[in-house]
Amino acid sequence: MSAAPLPLRELQLRLRELIANARGLAPHEVERLVAELPVAGDERLSAAGRVAIYAEMYFLRLHDALAEDYGALRCSLGDERFARLVRAYLVRHPSDSPSLRDLGRHLPGFLEHHPELLDAPWQQDLARFEWALVEAFDAVDEPVLRPDDLAALAPEAWPALDVRPVRSLRLVATSAPVDDARERLLRGEELGDVPRATLWLRVWRQGWQVFHRRVDELEFAALDWLRGGGVTFADLCEWLAARVGDDAAAGEALKLLRRWLADELLVARASA
Repeated sequence: MSAAPLPLRELQLRLRELIANARGLAPHEVERLVAELPVAGDERLSAAGRVAIYAEMYFLRLHDALAEDYGALRCSLGDERFARLVRAYLVRHPSDSPSLRDLGRHLPGFLEHHPELLDAPWQQDLARFEWALVEAFDAVDEPVLRPDDLAALAPEAWPALDVRPVRSLRLVATSAPVDDARERLLRGEELGDVPRATLWLRVWRQGWQVFHRRVDELEFAALDWLRGGGVTFADLCEWLAARVGDDAAAGEALKLLRRWLADELLVARASA
């Protein structure tokens, strides 16, 4: 007596799981699992062979999505090593959403625990930088503070001005000039040795374009602190005074404010 057919939903889930995991299984294990499902072969290709084709297509789609988000990392590793990295990553972090937007979100952290998949430590920083670019591009649109908004602000309202960065802002501290390395890699240049250098990078979006800029440690720390929210211009001046002194705090605050306004980096409004 033949077994009762599987409900369609269960069949779909089991086939999906098999296709997603087939590349990590031994051939005999794939054949065993396929035999449990109503998948037919023919004279040209076995049932397991058919599933293997879908598994390869599935892997290649995920590989291409990660290669798009981490283009410079792929260039630095080469196709073969990048594909090996992707296989290892997907075993630990399989796709868990119908959208591929977030597929690569765990990769920078994954590489911190698996440096053997890389050629050099700076590639970990490169991965963090590339993911910051992805996140900045996809961040929520927000109206930005402009110089005209401040020009219309009464002098007595300045201390209570609520200052916060746009949500596209990402901050990346690196131990190598990965911003320069990324541009050169994407141009197809050979890097050679990448020097060690402590850098602070901010990444943000203006309109449809993502920008990045090297900043000093003070600006980096200030933006990181501002991301906590609930900060006024008076608070910023006080925060800076503790680091550059009372005499220099106001001037430093205005210098940063001008730079952030020019880069459309702030969302702010006068507190009620």
